[in-house]
Amino acid sequence: MKSTLIDRLFSRKFQEGVSKNSIQDYARLKKEDKENAWATLITYVLKFKRKELENNTVGSGDFSEIKEHSKEIFLNSPSGSSQFKKYSQVAAAASVLLLFTIGGFLIGESNLFTSKVSQSEYIEIKTPKGQQSEISLPDGTFVALNYDTRLHYKIDQNKKLQEVKLEGEAFFKVNKNKKRTFRVKTPDMNINVLGTEFNVNAYKTNKNIETTLIEGSIQIDHILGHKEPVLLKPGQKWQLNKSNRKMNVKEVDTQISTLWRNGEYYFEDITLEDLAKTIERAYNTTIIFEDESLKNERYSGSLYSDETIDELIEAISLTIPINVRKNNDEIWIDKR
Repeated sequence: MKSTLIDRLFSRKFQEGVSKNSIQDYARLKKEDKENAWATLITYVLKFKRKELENNTVGSGDFSEIKEHSKEIFLNSPSGSSQFKKYSQVAAAASVLLLFTIGGFLIGESNLFTSKVSQSEYIEIKTPKGQQSEISLPDGTFVALNYDTRLHYKIDQNKKLQEVKLEGEAFFKVNKNKKRTFRVKTPDMNINVLGTEFNVNAYKTNKNIETTLIEGSIQIDHILGHKEPVLLKPGQKWQLNKSNRKMNVKEVDTQISTLWRNGEYYFEDITLEDLAKTIERAYNTTIIFEDESLKNERYSGSLYSDETIDELIEAISLTIPINVRKNNDEIWIDKR
């Protein structure tokens, strides 16, 4: 069976076989097998990215093709798909992101693969509703993205600061670096870290935004309605109500905040409206309340990703008296 681009990129034997001389045969490789040529070029870049390529060896069109391939691979191969099960999640995520990085900022640059990369370039990573992803950013930071989450990563040569912008929910594991701050920016606050593990829930449509610290320390500043920063200790969760701008810090079981990474959610006394938002993201559906008063009903319980939406609704109806009718991707909820 003919090896695909992905097969070659994840093959250690193929990676080790790419040398500084491999690119000299690029034109011939491309005529014989385009995917083999692309895999060779990408592997070459990853291994020898500080070495200039000769302009007459590889053209901008080659990188345009790689750019499209990289986006397609990243967007159509979410974590856990059958295509990636034979690889470790971390290796797959890191490699796919590296491909996406190449497509994101190297096209058309005269200073290809040198340290003179534009400081205004961004990589945008988005998980749609119903899908989650795990990735490794170019600086080594591990990120798990929850449903319907968008992450902007700024490619920056600033040695003292690395910024990302987040809309949605993500778990971060940042490598320790006392000389460089890693910053997560959201519309309502920033999080500054030097090396730690933490979870951020910052969906625009949620009433609250939350940050739970698992390990290390973080500083939260530029908080909506507040001037003073907040320092978190491991095992603490910070929460801000965006409506009244009240915030609080409390001790929590940090495992609960990251259960979503294993396909489980635990809810403790939340409104049915907030629960509906999570269900919409997880099942890529729309929930419509025919009786607005139902939004304020309280619910405690768990949600599992392997449950069908019918099973979940049945569990909810055991504690909240509701009638449900479905119409394609819409779920209508009324009082029973």
